[in-house]
Formats: sequence, C-alpha cells, structure tokens
Amino acid sequence: MKFTNRQLDIIQAATKLIGEKGIQNLTTKNLAAEIGFSEAALYRHFKNKNVIISSILEYYKDEIKDVMFGIIQDSTTGILKLEKIIEFLFNRFSSNPAIIMIVFAETSFQNDIQLSEQVHSILKQKKMVFEQVILKGQNDGSIRMDIQKEQLATIFMGSLRLTVLRWRLSNMNFDLNKEGDILWSALAKVFIK
Repeated sequence: MKFTNRQLDIIQAATKLIGEKGIQNLTTKNLAAEIGFSEAALYRHFKNKNVIISSILEYYKDEIKDVMFGIIQDSTTGILKLEKIIEFLFNRFSSNPAIIMIVFAETSFQNDIQLSEQVHSILKQKKMVFEQVILKGQNDGSIRMDIQKEQLATIFMGSLRLTVLRWRLSNMNFDLNKEGDILWSALAKVFIK
C-alpha cells in the first residue's frame, strides 16, 4: 500500500507513541497531541484508530517482505539465509520495539477481525518465507532433510518469537542482538545434521 508523506508521519508518530506508552495508550487524542495538530486533522488522513494500527501493520509487513525477498534471492546457502533473517529481525526489533508491541498484541485484536487477520497474515507470510529458505537449504545440503521443512520452520519461528517476547516482557532488559547470536548457535546445531 502506498502512503502519503503525512500518513507516514502519522504512522511513525503512532509507532513511537506505542513504543513509549503501550498500545492501550494509542488514542487519536494522544496521537494528535504527539504530532501537534487537531484530532479533526488526523481524521482527514485516517478514518479511526484501527485504520492507523492496520496501516502500521501493513507498513511493517511490506518492509519485512522487501528485506526477506532480498535474503531469499541472495546466493548464499539456506543455513546462512536463516542466520541473516535472525540478524535482520532482531536488529529491526531492537531499533523499533513498538513493532513488537503491535504484532504481539494479537490478543488485543481478538474482537477486531480485520486486525486479527492482518496479524495472522504477517505470521503466515513469515512462516512461508522460512519454509522456502529451509527448502532451499535442504536442496543445497546445508540444512538437514530428515525433518520436514514445516516443522523446522515452526521451530525457527517459535524460537524467535519466544526470545523476542521474553525480551519485551523483561522491559527490554537484555541485548536482543546478543541473545539472537546465542539463539542462532543453538538453532544451527538443530538445523545442520
């Protein structure tokens, strides 16, 4: 989806607000105050708060998709692609933790079908990418073949998600990138036969 410059400003301000005060404090009133204009002006760019959250999710999904596509197309082995994915995601989350607060707030969206489906779509997209990378790794011999790609993708995704959740729940109390290196060392032993 293509956003106007003003919409991107609003998306970034909303992301910053969520990062500082949590998703529950993202209100159009707080966001308008953060940006420095009226709620009425905000409504000219987005219909309501849910559309803003939806736009943040869409923006994040597109950003991740572009980088992941680059990693998939890269000429390295499947196992090195997985390492690059962890590095990229953990680096991205470290520099913008509000994204985690949105994506991990899926239970907050259970009464909003569109937002819930959007988060589910992001997770499905990631799993599909992981499965593609794992299959390439199985084909190039860098990843074990005795476990199905779907199961390896679940292990990979679940490990990343749990590590990031632990980081968020600890109030970002440890270096996520260093933890990613430790996680990768363990996962590589599982993925390489």
